[in-house]
Amino acid sequence: MRVFLFLAALILVGLIITGAIKLQKSDKSISIQIDRDKVKEEASTVVDKGKEVLEEARSALRETRQPGND
Repeated sequence: MRVFLFLAALILVGLIITGAIKLQKSDKSISIQIDRDKVKEEASTVVDKGKEVLEEARSALRETRQPGND
């Protein structure tokens, strides 16, 4: 559960940093603006990078399992 909360917080911070989510504070309120296109773009980028990382991990695992790699 803690890992899920950490990942959710990390995603939220990332979206704020990239400008997909904007926070604006006035005297009595805070407004949140979400740029849907930017969120979709960032999510797509994260998925693509995740696939690359997984593929690299698979390749590394295959290399270590080959005979003669001690």
